[in-house]
Amino acid sequence: MQAILQILTIVLSGAAVASVVLALYHWVVDNDLKKRLTKIIRQGKAQADPLSKTANTHKVATVINILSKLSIPEEGWQSSGVHIKFLQAGIRNKNAPQYYFAVKTLLTLVLPVLLALFLHFAQPYIPFIRTMMLVLLTAAAGNYLPEMLLHFITKKRIERMRCSLPDMIDLMVICTESGMGIDAAIDRISREMARNNPDLAQEFYLAALEMRAGAIRIEALHNLALRSRLEDLEDLVSVLIQADKFGTSLAEALRVQSEMMRSRRAQRAEELAAKIPVKMTVPLILFIFPALMMVLLGPAIIQLMQVFSKNP
Repeated sequence: MQAILQILTIVLSGAAVASVVLALYHWVVDNDLKKRLTKIIRQGKAQADPLSKTANTHKVATVINILSKLSIPEEGWQSSGVHIKFLQAGIRNKNAPQYYFAVKTLLTLVLPVLLALFLHFAQPYIPFIRTMMLVLLTAAAGNYLPEMLLHFITKKRIERMRCSLPDMIDLMVICTESGMGIDAAIDRISREMARNNPDLAQEFYLAALEMRAGAIRIEALHNLALRSRLEDLEDLVSVLIQADKFGTSLAEALRVQSEMMRSRRAQRAEELAAKIPVKMTVPLILFIFPALMMVLLGPAIIQLMQVFSKNP
């Protein structure tokens, strides 16, 4: 069984590395083609791309397109929840969903089939039921592995935005007290926060672009909260909408919201500190306590063994 698990690990690792290399290769080649076409347009010169590179790029794009179509939802990824998950993870490359579904198809369908063929020809003595269980486990792992990776990226991004949100609200208070409106304050904050927290600055910049393009302010703020998936930012959006609707003092409301978020950040730090003793219980019992008992009781036990081992 250990040999089978080692073989399964090697096959999964090889497939994952191959899929990542394939996606990176296609992305690099695609960027090279875009840069070359831009250079041709600016210079006004006719430059022909190598036929071999164009053919290889077309083949890779065809393979990725075929693999991605097997996993794309029936209503399309734009209308599914996957689109929102990509926005919440900060991934806005138009080819990213295609790569995502292609890797998901590769890990869910192609990899289990290859594993089944390998076990059938290389390890024919393994029972059929065990082979099917390994294939099904591989398919399940390949199906949920991209989703887990996307969830991990989203979680890390949310943590980065949560840490910088109180500072961003303080900047918004300064902007509103200086006489700026909500639209101008959001645009200014998106440029000021670009160095400290590019994720949060990017979300506010997109909201400013939506309002500049003619979208309703309430709709743009709701889209901001949907893309961020951050509870504190949803509360901030509610405060901004209420202040805009009822005409209350925006600076005062933002100051209260900033104090509330700072208190929440302190409470989260206290919660993490309170969890430390509970988390230290397991290593304390498994590693520290046995060593301490050996040091304290070891000499006494040795002396008792020597006393009782002596012949009368």
